[in-house]
Amino acid sequence: MPVETSRRIRFGPFELDTSSGELFKLGQKLNLHGQPIEVLSILLERHGEVVTREEFCKRLWAEDTFVDFEHSLNTAIKKLRQALDDDPDKPRYIETLPKKGYRFIAQVETVPNAAAAGAELGNSAGEASVASPPALLQTESEQPESRRWIWAVAALAVLLVAAAVAYQLLRPRVPVVTAIRQLTHTGRKKNSPLATDGARVYFNELNAGKVRLAQVSTAGGEVSYLDTQLDNPFLMDISPDGSELMLATGAAPAQVWILPLPAGAPRRIPGEYFWAGFLPGSSQIVYLPPSEVLHMFASDVDSGNARALLQLPRDPVTFDWSVSPDGGRIRYVTSDGKVWESRIDGTQKHLLSQAFPKPPYGSNWRAGDKLFLLVCHKESQADLWAISSPRWLGSRVPQPVQLTFGPTFFENPTASTDGKRIYAMGEVLRGELSTLDIHSGMFRKYLGGMSAGSTDFSRDGQWVAYVTDPQGNLWRSRQDGSERLQLTFPPMSAVLNPKWSPDGRLIAFMEWNLQRKIYLVSADGGAPMLLLSGDFEPADPGWSPDGKFLVYGGENRGMSLINPTQTRTEIRILDLSTKQSKTVPGSQGMFSPRWSPDGHYLAALSDDNKQLFLYSFEKQHWQELPLPKLPKPALAGQPYWSHDSQYLYFSSAVDNIVYKLSIPGGKPELVVSLAGTDTGWPGMQPWGWAGWFGLTPDDHILVMLDRSVDEVYALDVEYR
Repeated sequence: MPVETSRRIRFGPFELDTSSGELFKLGQKLNLHGQPIEVLSILLERHGEVVTREEFCKRLWAEDTFVDFEHSLNTAIKKLRQALDDDPDKPRYIETLPKKGYRFIAQVETVPNAAAAGAELGNSAGEASVASPPALLQTESEQPESRRWIWAVAALAVLLVAAAVAYQLLRPRVPVVTAIRQLTHTGRKKNSPLATDGARVYFNELNAGKVRLAQVSTAGGEVSYLDTQLDNPFLMDISPDGSELMLATGAAPAQVWILPLPAGAPRRIPGEYFWAGFLPGSSQIVYLPPSEVLHMFASDVDSGNARALLQLPRDPVTFDWSVSPDGGRIRYVTSDGKVWESRIDGTQKHLLSQAFPKPPYGSNWRAGDKLFLLVCHKESQADLWAISSPRWLGSRVPQPVQLTFGPTFFENPTASTDGKRIYAMGEVLRGELSTLDIHSGMFRKYLGGMSAGSTDFSRDGQWVAYVTDPQGNLWRSRQDGSERLQLTFPPMSAVLNPKWSPDGRLIAFMEWNLQRKIYLVSADGGAPMLLLSGDFEPADPGWSPDGKFLVYGGENRGMSLINPTQTRTEIRILDLSTKQSKTVPGSQGMFSPRWSPDGHYLAALSDDNKQLFLYSFEKQHWQELPLPKLPKPALAGQPYWSHDSQYLYFSSAVDNIVYKLSIPGGKPELVVSLAGTDTGWPGMQPWGWAGWFGLTPDDHILVMLDRSVDEVYALDVEYR
């Protein structure tokens, strides 16, 4: 019988097990899998020959597979070289042939597997027994001892084979995305979690400023829309049997509705909720009521039989949570990037996974322990990760596995119950910096329509600072776009509200992260200097006209996500010569300060965005400014001074309308309505921030139009 003899291929200190797809170095298994292993297998199969990029494409991806092949292949080669400690300029293993492909140049040898070696040894032993007369001269007393050794060796071999088979059947399997297909092609903005009943995928789609509930087949095709009879319904969850959807309307705390499928009238769940979902394994719902405490409850749909489940920790913030398919456990993410698991009543709490670089979000437990999904954001990119944790591993902490590697921005994942397919929202983020002609209502590209915003101009109007989208990096250039210079780089998080110093030498800005910080950076480049941080988290820096002081807002770290009105905020002024800050009298409960160019006033918002205030340095007094009759809830934001200090501009975050007030007294005047216009906030689009606007040196309105494209995708998963 032929024996397989080439299960391992050796080169240098490395061995590749071709049957299991595992790479070893000096006997130690390396953490490398997926496409890098497949690329290595192809190179070893054709060692010494050139493998073209087109051949890789045909071998690794089917013709109807949607994937950025160039990026994926480059990423796989990069990871492979890192594992092999190979230098592309002086390669020992993988040689690059520009514009052609790659060639494996090291010496390669095949290594017989244990079964083959055993067979060869057995054959040689058999031949020796026939030819050797002494074997026939054994005494009668020696023969039983030999038989015992033979039986012992045979039993041990059987046990080893059984253990190997059991390990192959029960060993932890690493999920790998093998194909990505686009299911929708509407070109419209989408949001909300995805939900699937196995035959269809449900999601929210935005059209002309209105939210619609949409569905598409899991095989792709035409998108259709459900008549929910609700205004702007937000999809929250699908029942375990796929017969009902849970929808929310209004801002949190929101009204929650149950919509029967495939059609029917929605019915409201009594009360209002910060968050709600179906409780798997039961006919109840699980929810968080509006409260300062993250206390989770379960009840019947009519609010009967309510029972307390557990109180989620605030350290300071619990970012995301998901309930197991049997309803007995919960997993949640804390601000340090760790993933925890406990029973639904809070007992048996233990660490599921070590810290991510940044707290993951968008968790989905639909496929159970086989595929617990998360989204991790890093350097303007969002990728899908998975934690696969079979229960037989006991207390072992499983390692997260990255499933996607860009460039598509994947969010809101859900999975089929068998874990063989993931459905996710895929988005390519891009903005377009534009100025608005108020009289014609037409947008014109500004600075070439680059994907950027959050602009600020030097006092002489010759230079502009801006933030790129989606990277969130700070740049500066001349007003015509020449002499561009990047000022911040990863791993610094997204930059907000850059402000030029009056002398044009420095730019102050805020880093948006788990803990906000304020920096100064030279307009000529160099390392940013940390200026303000700490328990009082600073935000929104602005210069005094003489450049000697910096005004900023801030809040204590013990902030509340559920009830922001309880957060302590205030306005402070930093003396740059002494590095000492003083609180502006009477500014408690205010944020987003703006110093007028003439130095006479400060403008600020209330921390609930419902009031606009003006502080006179001469009178040392705050006065409330009149606001237009805004829709409920009334939210005002983004105060901007005109360059002559005669007007204060601001926006209504609810209906995306820009107003202005004459200062010191006057009534709000409508400048322009951007309702129905897709606008974004540079560097903040992944979190759904919308509606940034700014002013040019001659006080024309600037916006960043949202030119992003997002669609629903299906990702096939294999376990290796």
